Parts: sequence; structure tokens; C-alpha cells
Amino acid sequence: MKQAIVLAAFGSRHENAAASLAHITERVRRAHPDVPVCVAYTSKTIRGHLAQAGEAVESVPDALARLLAEGTTHVVVQSLHLIPGTEFHGLLELANELMLREGGFSRVEVGFPLVAGEAGMDAVAEAILSETLKGRGDNDAVLFMGHGTKHDGNVYYEALHQAFQKRDRTVHMGAMEAEPGIDAIIERFTRDGVRKAYLLPFLFSAGWHAARDMVGEDEASWKTRLEQAGIRCEAILKGAGEYDALVDIWLAHLDDAIRRLSRC
Repeated sequence: MKQAIVLAAFGSRHENAAASLAHITERVRRAHPDVPVCVAYTSKTIRGHLAQAGEAVESVPDALARLLAEGTTHVVVQSLHLIPGTEFHGLLELANELMLREGGFSRVEVGFPLVAGEAGMDAVAEAILSETLKGRGDNDAVLFMGHGTKHDGNVYYEALHQAFQKRDRTVHMGAMEAEPGIDAIIERFTRDGVRKAYLLPFLFSAGWHAARDMVGEDEASWKTRLEQAGIRCEAILKGAGEYDALVDIWLAHLDDAIRRLSRC
């Protein structure tokens, strides 16, 4: 049995995004020193931008085709996505296809994204709260900005918000491209008398969305919208892949997938 690990990230071309990917890749290689580890990007758009900049990155299918040609028989594709949305389900379909294909891998397993199921959601909420700021004022709030999706997996953003609220009423979750959006958050903060908000990305890396949509200077950014509502903002530009407590959860999913490789 010849094994390999593919870390499947959405990808980013923003310079601040490298820290998250470098951190989790180093943690995976340290945990599994005898298994080859490679990184692949699931976003065709990001791969195209990087190719134009002269930086070649593999798609997940390309990385798997290369590993198969090199004689790999068992592979784990570990999702570095935050919720089980379109990208994650695409990995499941690809794994099934490659296992059924004649001359394909003996086994392909897909590791869960960060949030996986109700118990997993509680674990993520606990891990995030262990990393949130201490010593906040009475009228302060912590606001995480997620991406949002039209996929049914979007329910995890609201579920995480509720999980935060059960533990700490000052911690909130929102989404850029779905609900709960910034309008609902401003209404909530105004009602609750919030005067200052700490803004953090609930994204794998603190890339373009964090720099532009969360704290950008244009009128649509969350920081601008909140400040127009009279709420002071302080940003913490750190992606999920930079927090050891969250990386520990991804590594646990990876370990589960590796154990599944050896099962009949």
C-alpha cells in the first residue's frame, strides 16, 4: 500500500493567505512524516489567476492523476473548507469516481471539512471561543465573517451563531453572500447597544474577502457599514488555518480518513 495525502483548499491569490496554508501543511507533514503531502486548489478561478502570475498550482483531479501515475494506491483528500458545501461535495463525487474507475486507486477517502455534523459544530464553537479576545468591554462584540453559499450547507453559519450565543452572547457569526448578513447584524448590534466590534474572518485564510469585504474602505465593506451605524471596529486579520485549536480539528478529520483507508 502506497499512501499519499492531498490537502484540498479553495485557494487564494492574496499575499496574506499564505500563512494559513503554510501552517496547516507544516502541521500535517509533522504529524505524518512518512506520507507524501501535496496541496491542490479547488477554485478554477484562483488557479487561473495564479497561472497568469507564473505560479503553477494543481487542481485536485490533476494532483490525483499525478499520484496515480506515480504508483500511489491509497490516498486521502483532506478538505480544508470550513463547511460541507459545494466544493466538499465535489470532492466526494470525485473520490467515488476514481475508486470505481478501471485502473484507479484501491481506496480514496475524503476528510471532513472543519465543521462536520452537530457534534463537530460544537467542537468548532468551543475551539473558536478558546481563541476569542479576552477582556472585552461590556458593550463590545466579536463578529466572525463567513463566506456564505447558496448550497444547503449555509445552515451551518446560523447554527454556529446559535452555538456561540449559547456559550457567549457577545460572539456572533455572519455571512457575506447569505444570511445572516450585515444588515441583520447591524440591526442586532444596534438593538443590543454594541459600541465596538472586533471583526475576524471565518475563512480558511485572511485573503481578499477579509481585506476587501470585511475591512475594505469602500462603502459596502462590513467595517464601513458598522462604522456608519456608530459602531467602532477593530480587525483581527487571521485565517482559520492559523489557529492551532482549529487545525487540531482538521487533523482529527484527517486521522479518521487515514484509518478508513485500511478498512475493507
